[in-house]
Amino acid sequence: MPKLVLIAGFETFNAGLYRQAAEQAIARCPDLEIHVFSDRDITQQPAAIAEALTGADVFFASLIFDYDQVLWLRERVQAIPIRLVFESALELMSLTQLGRFAIGDQPKGMPKPVKFILSKFGNSREEDKLAGYLSFLKVGPKLLKYIPVGKVQDLRNWLIIYSYWNAGGTGNVAAMFWFLGEKYLGLAGGDIPAAVTAPNMGLLHPDYDGYFESPRDYLAWYRSVRVEGYEGSRVAGDEGKRIAGYGSSSAATTSLIDDPATPPLPDHRPPPLPQARHHPAAVHSSIDPGV
Repeated sequence: MPKLVLIAGFETFNAGLYRQAAEQAIARCPDLEIHVFSDRDITQQPAAIAEALTGADVFFASLIFDYDQVLWLRERVQAIPIRLVFESALELMSLTQLGRFAIGDQPKGMPKPVKFILSKFGNSREEDKLAGYLSFLKVGPKLLKYIPVGKVQDLRNWLIIYSYWNAGGTGNVAAMFWFLGEKYLGLAGGDIPAAVTAPNMGLLHPDYDGYFESPRDYLAWYRSVRVEGYEGSRVAGDEGKRIAGYGSSSAATTSLIDDPATPPLPDHRPPPLPQARHHPAAVHSSIDPGV
């Protein structure tokens, strides 16, 4: 039975989410064995992790930086055929291997933007390697359209896998497991959904299915519904990992509302909602439609 081991660092709060994703993936693909750990487990239960890594087919890690943990893992994962390491220490990320794609390689036929970023991995300076890798993670999923199906397919699949992981959420992580199982472990994953992503910045309203990508879009929607006595709008982060709100200041929102071209809003001022607690990485704000 193919076995996948996932270790997430600095994300103990998400361990439950990843285990739910593993259960969801196994329910649909029962021939896949998945073990989920956090970086804390490397210290607290190293024997369990070592046992899980033995004979594993896939090693997946994210946000592992502790030097002792990195060295401990390097000794135990190098023989695993598929190694996917994101946003971690270079000593661990350098082990990334997916089929014929390995970090530092520059496959033939790559578009120039992709070649430029990949070339950073071969630089002798560690800071250039790290800058290149982080740049690749930032723009990688957007480069998929430049990589034709059938050419450097393993690199393309690596970007697809990261797009699932970067988008976050139980459904996306489960789909990532199915994708790996079908493409590299010989398992039937059925119809695998594309990654469900959220915009880098957006407005979230409880009565709207989706995101508003700008205050102007929100105001247009609000005018279309014109709900009297509404309890207000709120903006929230997505699972503590996505940015919600329109930037880190209210300047853009204020300039839009004060724009003479913006039609007047209904003349009522709803009471504000209590301040909600969000993950520190999330930016939140409120737009008072009555202003």
